Amino acid sequence: MTAPGTLPTPSSVVRYSIPADVSLVAPLRQRFMDTISNGDISEKELYQWELVFQELVVNAICHGARSDSEKSVTVEWSITQDSIVLAAHDPGAGPPDEMLDSPALPDPISESGRGLFLISSFADELHRWRGRGGFCLEVVKFYPTQGLPLPGNPEIDSVLEELSSCYESLSVFHRLAENLIESGNLRDFIGSSLDEFLSLHPNDRLFIQGAPTIPETIRRLLAPANWFLDPGDADHTMKSLGQLKRETVWENDADLARQHPGSEPLRTVGPGCVFPIVAGEIHFGALIVLRKPSATDTRMRSLGTLRTLADLCGIACANTHLANIRDESQRELRELEIAVEIQRALLPILPAPRSNRWNIAIYQESALTIAGDYAIAKTDPDGNLVIAMIDVMGKGVSAALLASIFRTAFEMSVHIPSAATILETINRTLCNQLGDLTMFITCAIARLRADGRQLDHASAGHCPTFFYSADGTRQFLRPSGPPLGIIADTSYQSDSVDLKGGERFVFITDGCYEWGRSETDNGWEPFVELMDLNSSTYAAELWERLRNRIRAEHGSELEDDCTLITLDITS
Repeated sequence: MTAPGTLPTPSSVVRYSIPADVSLVAPLRQRFMDTISNGDISEKELYQWELVFQELVVNAICHGARSDSEKSVTVEWSITQDSIVLAAHDPGAGPPDEMLDSPALPDPISESGRGLFLISSFADELHRWRGRGGFCLEVVKFYPTQGLPLPGNPEIDSVLEELSSCYESLSVFHRLAENLIESGNLRDFIGSSLDEFLSLHPNDRLFIQGAPTIPETIRRLLAPANWFLDPGDADHTMKSLGQLKRETVWENDADLARQHPGSEPLRTVGPGCVFPIVAGEIHFGALIVLRKPSATDTRMRSLGTLRTLADLCGIACANTHLANIRDESQRELRELEIAVEIQRALLPILPAPRSNRWNIAIYQESALTIAGDYAIAKTDPDGNLVIAMIDVMGKGVSAALLASIFRTAFEMSVHIPSAATILETINRTLCNQLGDLTMFITCAIARLRADGRQLDHASAGHCPTFFYSADGTRQFLRPSGPPLGIIADTSYQSDSVDLKGGERFVFITDGCYEWGRSETDNGWEPFVELMDLNSSTYAAELWERLRNRIRAEHGSELEDDCTLITLDITS
């Protein structure tokens, strides 16, 4: 038996020849993981090996053997005292040498290119052979200290971690969102969603704890499921977890006590995390994961996927709750209320990043007819500011869901150095997700360089963006293509603006100027006049003057969401 903390003793090559059928990859991958898991290799390293095995063998089957089950693929691995070697042999010609020598960082949404990048970035050595029998690619990873992995390259490890996490989170989001749209059974949807996550990250326990405020109809529907803890039956510890109304992650007792002082009963559950399931004003419960004590790096790897899962469970519960409201007119009103509350809960207007190079302010007021406006500002790892303003053409829960899909795609794309390319990336995601649904998003993206001296702007069918020079001269930055979610291969163009300081950009949604719904509405010209008169007014005062103007002309109730962003470049 192998002693703890060391790799297995040297062994002969393990070799399997399998038909070119991707359904055979999972059991073979598990055998490989069982083999290498005996040593002192970290959870993170094992997870990366699992990804490399999956991509290497699937590439061999799909590209080398063209998924022809009459053909075969050979997979082999070996463990020596200082390395792990994994190879796949297929009957194809293999990828070009230049692609193997310098695989580019792929678009996370792309259907190809990810595998070679993951494999090349992870391997210490990569060998390939071509011949009449086909193509062979061999991955070598050295462990010269008998089971302890070499210190990783922080930049490569970070890219691999982020790419793997983003790919997994978006892939799960796509599948679960599609199931949510099509599913007619709340219990089946949540059950299959939990199974989906467990297949990627086996944990000790994964379940949903009902909150005391969960509607009785939802409680009865979920009660038969073995993953559901009834608020009336659960022990005190689980009840406490289910009542938490903010995301909580803890690795040990001290970590949990710091976040929830006085929560002594919670300390018996071990490391884990809680994601509240909330929609509208209803707290349905919480998604709770109690992790294996040895899974020390699960925090970075799976929290995004869990957050997505909890969001979709909340939307699914809200949909089902709406279906139980008998009166049709009351149901429509309640759906709109819930949609607005979903937007506020799942898509809050977050604090804008601060810098001595710029001042940014975001304001929003929601109407009770359309819950589709959303604004976000983030900085990428290099300190560049990325802003997005969207307006979903739709209403109710579906609009809130689509805005949530946009948020996920946007956060995965902030590193892209072009506003137009960010739009194109998100557009492909939305087109893939929406299918034949008649919904779309107008969007304006701006990317301000970290030094505040250049701004890149692109718009997909959105309202013009106001650009005021330091001397007060106004220009409009206009759309260069149709809204997102309509045509997958649309190309967008960027406007690049050199800045010297003192400039202002104003991003809006149409609720800012469509103050009435009559066919003769002429809100745009008065709105432009108002903006021009207040081009140098402080952002908070500008927003207050706009709201006062709308109230004076059309009353206190908004007929559409009203969202405004001001971006001032410092001198």
